[in-house]
Amino acid sequence: MTTHTDASISSDETPRDVPRYDDVNVPVVVMWGFISALVTLITILFVSGVYNVWSQSVIDAKEGKFVNQPAREQVEAQKAILSGGEGIVPIAEAKQLVLEKYKK
Repeated sequence: MTTHTDASISSDETPRDVPRYDDVNVPVVVMWGFISALVTLITILFVSGVYNVWSQSVIDAKEGKFVNQPAREQVEAQKAILSGGEGIVPIAEAKQLVLEKYKK
């Protein structure tokens, strides 16, 4: 039986111990490339969807499109009164009005 001798192989190694770099499993490499591209695409679409939902909720919040609109309108009316709008009464008059209203 003859053995294959190569100048690059030392005396301790056999021809089977030498790595062979031309044995690339192409179908497996293509499959993993396709899977990684698919996972990347799904990740990009998911992050884009989350961003769009969050940005739309911020836009809706700024525009005041809330379900509790009557409560919001009441708060705005109270803020208008407090900021110097209609219904401002000096404290002395307010005391007199309260005393007259609740006097027994």
